[in-house]
Amino acid sequence: MRRVLFVTALLVAVTSPVAAQSRAPSRPKLPPQTDTCDAWVYYQYGIAQLSRDPEDAAAAFYWAERLSPNTALAYYGERIALLMADPFILRHYVEGERSALQSKDVRRIDSLQMRAMALDPFFPQRLDEELIVAYYNNRVRDNLRQQGEMSVSDPEIDAYVRTELKDVRGYLRAWLTTARGNYRDAADLWGIEARNDRKNTELRAEWAEALFLANEKDSARVVLDSALTAARRSDAQKMKYVYNSKAVWEYELGQIHELQGHDSLARDAYQTALVEDLSYHPAHTRLAYVALRARDTTTAVTELERAVVIRDNDYSARLLLGTLHASRHAYDSAAAQLQRAIEIEPWVAGPHLVLGDVRRDAGDRDGAVAEYRRFLALAALNDADQATARQRLTALGAQAP
Repeated sequence: MRRVLFVTALLVAVTSPVAAQSRAPSRPKLPPQTDTCDAWVYYQYGIAQLSRDPEDAAAAFYWAERLSPNTALAYYGERIALLMADPFILRHYVEGERSALQSKDVRRIDSLQMRAMALDPFFPQRLDEELIVAYYNNRVRDNLRQQGEMSVSDPEIDAYVRTELKDVRGYLRAWLTTARGNYRDAADLWGIEARNDRKNTELRAEWAEALFLANEKDSARVVLDSALTAARRSDAQKMKYVYNSKAVWEYELGQIHELQGHDSLARDAYQTALVEDLSYHPAHTRLAYVALRARDTTTAVTELERAVVIRDNDYSARLLLGTLHASRHAYDSAAAQLQRAIEIEPWVAGPHLVLGDVRRDAGDRDGAVAEYRRFLALAALNDADQATARQRLTALGAQAP
């Protein structure tokens, strides 16, 4: 469930070219003495740069992902930054223009949102307000240029837009209230929108999310379930975005059940998500976690193996699968999965520590030493496992770098 603003066009179409950012941007230049192995540093830098230089912010969020692939906020941040970096994409995306939504560039941007939601379907999306402001800033700026008015500065436009947004109503007010973190008020506003347009199941899903973030999980579950029921009744139901699908909503429902300790219901929801979409690999990963809580390692391994068959470059599933193999003393299988995880995300320190333990336990001292040293080379200075890696090197009679 991700908000999309539908507005009445006030200006002519933006004509700037689509500018898709490379998937491997250069690392932003951080201030001196900054720990360049710390994902949080890149994330904070991205936040600081977002309104000033969204392309630089996108690069920062990208490197936050590479250093910490399980951080939903980094993928979300990159999506917001990439949308803000191109007025053409931003306008047509926000207005729901079909050809834009189906374009290669937008699908790539949306894949970041899918990744974020797979990691945490209810993460707070506090950057949405900056997206809305950027959209309206572009519209106002373009309108002024058409009128030949060039004397109004960007800060003046920004101040005007932010002032105007204080008095909005309807869908946009609900969206902004959610972005500002006022979840209780946002839930009431989404509830009004959903009741006014009962055929729009996406509004119910937004309502459910706001209720969840307001810590009203029972109500969130009821509303989300009603959205699913309504969507199933309508064969004509068409989701405008790939992350607004019944499979994703079932996945979210499963997450709510998990958090409430209802693992059997969570299992049912994840299995239903797979019925809706056999390719929805995150459901297999969550089924693995449900199985692990039941101490059913065999089922957990099976579910993770299914996940990596669907998506070979699923870092999280590979890492967990390797760890589970190691716990069962299947060292060759563990090493294979961990090495694949490292191939997928070569800048992440964590897998090297686990692989070091696998090498050590399998009797490969030199291999273990190499992995522990590689871990230390990649780990952030504040990584609590630094001490663990050093202790293990000492125990093997080796020195830390």
